[in-house]
Amino acid sequence: MVASLAIIALIFGAMAAYAVVADNHSGGFTRYARVDRPDGTYRNMLVDDVSLAALRQGRPAETMTILMESFSGGSLTSVFVKRREGGRWTYGSVRPGEDLKAFRPGPSCATCHRAAGAGDGMFTRPMLEGFVKTGSVRQTFCDRSGRSPCSPDVYRRASR
Repeated sequence: MVASLAIIALIFGAMAAYAVVADNHSGGFTRYARVDRPDGTYRNMLVDDVSLAALRQGRPAETMTILMESFSGGSLTSVFVKRREGGRWTYGSVRPGEDLKAFRPGPSCATCHRAAGAGDGMFTRPMLEGFVKTGSVRQTFCDRSGRSPCSPDVYRRASR
């Protein structure tokens, strides 16, 4: 009974953390993927709705914003932001609960994305493309803990 109540509390805690984020940056964004990791952490991937509409019409998005919400122990711990404007991607973050206007650049993120050979640096592109086609949130499991990039095949084998 106590274990069941603890699980319910954990679920509601995660929902409350997501609601805080939704109030500050998720309006205008749609979740397209979730990536689980062996250490119990997970990431929700969101794309801005304007870009999603363009992709659904088969057009490339002129600008795009991708959010990666990182959760640990059911709590939102960080929000990473990737923006494309004028053909260039910029990377950075905001703190949980902050508006996107508080964006802080993080050049080291770009180095990792480029070094990983992920094309345009978007590791989860196969998951976004699957979501655009089906409308179903994609889910996958990465065998690496922490912030270590997953191998590219992890994102290609995502399920609905």
